[in-house]
Amino acid sequence: MFLKKLIKGIFKLLKTKIFIPYKGIKKNDILIFDNIYPHPISGFRLEEFTVILKEFKNSKILTVDDSYSILNTPKKNHPIDVKNLILNNYELKNKIKNKRGLVNVNSKLFYCIFISNIYSNIDWIEKYKIPFVFTLYPGGGFKINDKLSDDKLNRVFSSPFFRKVIVTQEFTKNYLINNKICDEEKIELVFGGVVPQISLNKGLINKKKYLINKNTFDISFCAAKYMPLGIDKGYDVFIKFAHNIAKKYDFINFHIVGGFSKEDIDISNIENKMHFYGYKNFVELNDFFNNMDIIISPNKPFVLSKGAFDGFPLGTVVEAVLNEVVALVSDELNENKIFINNEDLIIIENEPLYIEQKVVELIENPEKLYTISQKGREKFYSIYSNQYQMIPRIDILKKELNK
Repeated sequence: MFLKKLIKGIFKLLKTKIFIPYKGIKKNDILIFDNIYPHPISGFRLEEFTVILKEFKNSKILTVDDSYSILNTPKKNHPIDVKNLILNNYELKNKIKNKRGLVNVNSKLFYCIFISNIYSNIDWIEKYKIPFVFTLYPGGGFKINDKLSDDKLNRVFSSPFFRKVIVTQEFTKNYLINNKICDEEKIELVFGGVVPQISLNKGLINKKKYLINKNTFDISFCAAKYMPLGIDKGYDVFIKFAHNIAKKYDFINFHIVGGFSKEDIDISNIENKMHFYGYKNFVELNDFFNNMDIIISPNKPFVLSKGAFDGFPLGTVVEAVLNEVVALVSDELNENKIFINNEDLIIIENEPLYIEQKVVELIENPEKLYTISQKGREKFYSIYSNQYQMIPRIDILKKELNK
């Protein structure tokens, strides 16, 4: 009778939706956690975690579907996404675990991205004495001069099991050092972010270019909608710019990818030139950008909430440039330390007339458009290759494992 109850109790624990960590006999080298993987919209997660899981034979990732709603995706799609990932990466079949019920967390090293993810796991990580490394991307709960964010950072960095933090912006590194939040020797800077390598390893035989194989000039805007009017991403600025420049040229079209629609801001005067596509995954973006000439990204820091900011440049901008689309991007925090203005991309002010001036220069001087599109792609190809992005990350993890 006791054994029967014990077995029944174990099965009940296995089926519970509550996360119950325990330290089992089998020990992983690396245990990863993420709350969106393997959603196809989040291409950088797909690439980064898949590469790590393949590089380290004795590794696994804990996943949950809690954040699928942020991407306007039903939770029931999570197991479908897992199944599709395994179809193309069979070696990952036994490496993806649901963070539900009894879970063996015995591991030499823990890894995740974003402060929100490491903070939500820190208690059990410390309980089971697991050293950890994480990447502090902009977003994911990380804000500047924000008490709640700073408290989370201080809690994580003060842990006796904290080993390294990878940052993707020099601005982030300076903030941590100048505010005495983290010792410099524990910070590793790898500029930019991870990009699906399929975005790099493709031909552009279907690329459409203004005045070469099409007569239209196609302008794109790609961003998630997190607030009314999309002010944090500069959608309001983009629409004002669109109204202005549409009066000058009748061959211009505007293409919006993300959470926006014609209901957000009045576009009645240019509605016939506006095209809305909703969200697209990185594979769909490749086809989309084949028809674009430029992408405009006038995003603004500290607007979505106090201290909130985006990395430079946005992931959609990277996808665009890799498809020989000229990027016009704002950089109020002076995060850019890699790309040459007016050669690899164009730095803009968040002001409609300023953006209009820069776009008119490209329309009236198509050779400048072609030159920047080609040089930009070459530079981005180098910076966003796995050689530049993933090798340093893997080396950091290996060094920590070998200590």
